[in-house]
Amino acid sequence: MHTHPHMTLDNDYVLYLTLAMIAATFIIRFAVIGMAGRFTMSERFKKTLRFVPVTVLPAIIAIEILGKGSNFAFNLENPKVLAAIVCTIISLRFGLIWVVIGGLASLILFQTYLDPIIAFIHHLTCC
Repeated sequence: MHTHPHMTLDNDYVLYLTLAMIAATFIIRFAVIGMAGRFTMSERFKKTLRFVPVTVLPAIIAIEILGKGSNFAFNLENPKVLAAIVCTIISLRFGLIWVVIGGLASLILFQTYLDPIIAFIHHLTCC
């Protein structure tokens, strides 16, 4: 059996790693912004680029909410699914800050109280 050495994450390591990620992100973004004026893009390409955030963000969010592989849980016993439903309902009427506040509050409530409520309902229905 092969064992992997465990690396401890001390404060210096986390700080240097964070600074390296900041630098890498800045360099990549600066390079793209710096090159943007050097070539022309067709109108079709510009229109296509506008759909990238709209398609990527839901994919990232869906994986986080539903899980993946054997952890996939698309049911009303998943607190993240319930919080996403609350966020969707709030977004129909209120602004983004209320969606964030409502989503965080509902997620905390569902993660804290959903299991006892489900256990109580199962106890009532089975006996």
